[in-house]
Amino acid sequence: MKTLIIYILIGFSCFHCLGQTDNEVKYQFAKGVFNSKEYVKRNYDRFSERIDSIDSNTFILGEKILKIETGNNELRKLIGIGVFNADEIFGKETTKKTKAEIDSLNQNQKVFFNLTRNDSLAICCFESLEKLNPNPQTKRFKFWVMRIGVANPTEYYIELYNDKATKETELDEFIENSKMSFYYKGTLII
Repeated sequence: MKTLIIYILIGFSCFHCLGQTDNEVKYQFAKGVFNSKEYVKRNYDRFSERIDSIDSNTFILGEKILKIETGNNELRKLIGIGVFNADEIFGKETTKKTKAEIDSLNQNQKVFFNLTRNDSLAICCFESLEKLNPNPQTKRFKFWVMRIGVANPTEYYIELYNDKATKETELDEFIENSKMSFYYKGTLII
């Protein structure tokens, strides 16, 4: 009986070896996005309005407030120089309402308002998708966006293009001279 239990435990410990790695899961949905018919490369303008920094992790872009996770220097730079164009990704028009207007909404209307609200967003989990970069001039990233009143974040994908980049170009320099060439609103993370 002891021998059988030992064999079973050894067998179960091998399942992890045969399963997916974290990297496979990280790239699974992203591969589909960048290989789909939705993937159309464009040339998005940088954010042209004033960009103010409330603190090192909170930015005001026009009428939108973007709060990012602490310590994400790449995203901080992308937002600070306007490459990350919030108007393109989340829409130019904001969906602001006063407290009185929000209080007058019924529960269903409040839920819908929070789902479409784009005036105050939090961004986290900004990650480079190195294995999906087709060449040194293109870099792809994914990140999560949290909306006020919505428990689960939404996953987004962006692509940056820098026609002067080479394999030796540092990420900081790449971002400085890049433009956003693609974005995609993915799934709700559950």
